[in-house]
Amino acid sequence: MTTKDWKNSSLFRKTLNSLNGFRVAFMKEKAIMQETVALVLTVTAAVVLECDGAQVVLVFLACLLPITLELVNSAMEIFIDHVVGSTYREEIRRAKDMLSAAVCLTLIIGYSGSLWIILFSAKRMPL
Repeated sequence: MTTKDWKNSSLFRKTLNSLNGFRVAFMKEKAIMQETVALVLTVTAAVVLECDGAQVVLVFLACLLPITLELVNSAMEIFIDHVVGSTYREEIRRAKDMLSAAVCLTLIIGYSGSLWIILFSAKRMPL
């Protein structure tokens, strides 16, 4: 398959490629696996604690945010390692640290929001 064919493939083919990307990330990247498990546990907690449907969707989306950025982080690190190789460069270390900081912030934002929704659900406690 040429680059042109790959870029102009069908929506179905692009969807399969995306699902394969998530599968590979889940199998190869420990952080993706851990964050996926955390998503499942957090959404399960929202369901068990009787959050309504909209709240469960919000919890799911908030937990999906860190996974999304972790996918970008992992892809960038693979690309950087491929281009630079094993040579140490200070600016590359800083770039990787910044990517990591962005993931950390999305973890804090996503899971803080999720916990807020779960713990202060309108069915149990008014805000």
